[in-house]
Amino acid sequence: MPIFLGKILAATGLVVGSVFMFLTGSVNPAQNSQDIIIKKEILTGSTFSIIASQAGVATDTVSAILEDTKRIYDLSSIRAGKELVFKFDEETNVLKELDYDIDTEETLIIKNISTTTEEWRAEKKLIDYKIETSTAEGVIDSSLYETMVSQGLDDRLAIALAEAFAWQIDFVGDIQKGDSFKVIYEKRFLDGNYAMPGKILAAKFNNAGQEYLGYYFKDSDGKEGYYDENGKSLQKVFLKSPLQYKYISSGFSYKRVNPVTGGVGAHRALDLAANYNTPVVSIGEGTVIQAGWNGAYGISVKVRHNDTYSTVYGHLSSLARGIKKGASVRQGQVIGYVGSTGQSTGSHLHYEMLKFGGLINPFNVVVPDGKPIADSDEVPFGEVKKQFADLL
Repeated sequence: MPIFLGKILAATGLVVGSVFMFLTGSVNPAQNSQDIIIKKEILTGSTFSIIASQAGVATDTVSAILEDTKRIYDLSSIRAGKELVFKFDEETNVLKELDYDIDTEETLIIKNISTTTEEWRAEKKLIDYKIETSTAEGVIDSSLYETMVSQGLDDRLAIALAEAFAWQIDFVGDIQKGDSFKVIYEKRFLDGNYAMPGKILAAKFNNAGQEYLGYYFKDSDGKEGYYDENGKSLQKVFLKSPLQYKYISSGFSYKRVNPVTGGVGAHRALDLAANYNTPVVSIGEGTVIQAGWNGAYGISVKVRHNDTYSTVYGHLSSLARGIKKGASVRQGQVIGYVGSTGQSTGSHLHYEMLKFGGLINPFNVVVPDGKPIADSDEVPFGEVKKQFADLL
């Protein structure tokens, strides 16, 4: 390829195959012969208008797209790290279509449906993955993550497996050498290439001699979740831990020497040592009642879960996007990142739980399970269990 053409490609983001087709007239069977495709990565701080302009889209067209599609999807919500795909007609150089993957499940397709003017129509479609069922198993030497990655397995599968059993097992504090796992899961392929793991269909985890089983099931009301062999939900009201921590640097105590002031007093919280900027999640759904600077806590978040329980997350480096007073949060949602703000001597999370306003040890709380399989769903759940039980 000539050097000047390589520079053009670098500047515009034009796909090599599309440029070659345009210059030579050859046909790439994987795409429409009348399309010129420009892919633009979304950088931090970029907006749709800026990116579209860089791709060569006229200002009036950008405005029309924003206006005509906002009822389906607000393009101001595009996220850094993703990609916008612009498809131009080869002969007229007019934009025909715009594609954007909203997440791993849905893609946004925007097309001009008028032949005389600009009338843009947006629709969301499920991404058409090809699904294959696969199995993975292993014995843990140091951690679940490291064991699975060392086998060449997708790290996202390790995270998904840990999330499935997050209410039964603390994957930092409870994991022991010799623990084992087996997981049956979906592999997703797109255009013939492996894309990512899909749902975990069934899994088994042996931790310290205790066996845990989990089966994926979608009930008659459309609710999805994981259940044990007796149909009890694996999900509980609260997660066992709000982050992947290294160790407990300071436990729940009524008499502790403060490492900053040197004074002796109660420490009715847990200090969980973790790397700087480790994501911190809310252990349960609730409402944010405090977010931001909070004296000795530094940057902190307080979540009210119900009339009984609240939790506090302190010494954060920063808040997650959208976390502010009054915001609703779901269980497992990232609310901030580990730091050392406020009265702190090092990178860790200060984690408190309050019951009726009084501080309690979060690791001693016995929380109820989620809803079990309904009587009306026992037969279909039994079929799911029968399908996978002998494979685990």
